Amino acid sequence: MSEIERVLNIKKKRIKKLSFLSKLWKRTKNYLRVIFPKIYKIKEDLKRKTTFSGWGMTTNTSAPPWKNKNLKENIIFQEVQNTLISKISNETFQLTQFYHEDADYKKIIEELQWRHYIVFNSILKTLKFTGNSEVNLVECGVCDGLTVNFAMAACEFKKINYKSYLYDAWEDLSPLSEDLIFDYKYLDVERTKLNLKDFSNKTVYNKGFIPDIFKKENNPQKVHWLHIDLNSNQATKDTLEFFYNKIVENGLILFDDYGGFEDTREIIDNFFYDKKGHFINLPTGQGIFYKKN
Repeated sequence: MSEIERVLNIKKKRIKKLSFLSKLWKRTKNYLRVIFPKIYKIKEDLKRKTTFSGWGMTTNTSAPPWKNKNLKENIIFQEVQNTLISKISNETFQLTQFYHEDADYKKIIEELQWRHYIVFNSILKTLKFTGNSEVNLVECGVCDGLTVNFAMAACEFKKINYKSYLYDAWEDLSPLSEDLIFDYKYLDVERTKLNLKDFSNKTVYNKGFIPDIFKKENNPQKVHWLHIDLNSNQATKDTLEFFYNKIVENGLILFDDYGGFEDTREIIDNFFYDKKGHFINLPTGQGIFYKKN
């Protein structure tokens, strides 16, 4: 046997051995996967890099959309986020909703980032597809003004004329409603006005209880964007019944509570059963209805 043949035989044996070991390892992994599924899942999860985690939602994509600097709106959204965190740090924007002595507000805002990204982009969609030079925004359930801050910032970014109509009791609601998740007695409309002072000349505050507050005159005749975050079944239904016919074509309704509260979800589903448009349930728990006439 020549030296070349000898070397080739050695290589063949090594290849066969490696092939056998490879097959053995695959069988072992499959065995572990069946016998120890939880351990195997933990191992696989560790391989993936978590890019976002907050409010019951975790993503493992290469990067969340606001990291994509190729789109100007993503850059602006991140600037709005950073400005908000800075205001909270300087106590010029106070989150009474999340207040406690050891609260990490930066972490709270970061965990809400997917939800706020959807709010910001729902406004951009509204501005683009309604085709109006002036738009009316409505939010029912304003709290400290956290969500509508992103909505109005999107309008400022697009340099479009807008007016925001904000509805909230800004006081303890527990004596008036049995289906409320929280009592909200910590809320104060003056605090919200301070939080949103950068938009003061574009904002109408309607303080009172739904649906009684709708009997006032400070209601828009046309609505392009409606956000409902009431944590109340009856108030959600009353709001839909009052505002739906005011929503313009290609306008939208954004729900904060759709995925988290079964009774509220049923009310919303029943309301839109015979309506023209398209509803999307988002993984954040939010829901969006796009209206078509």
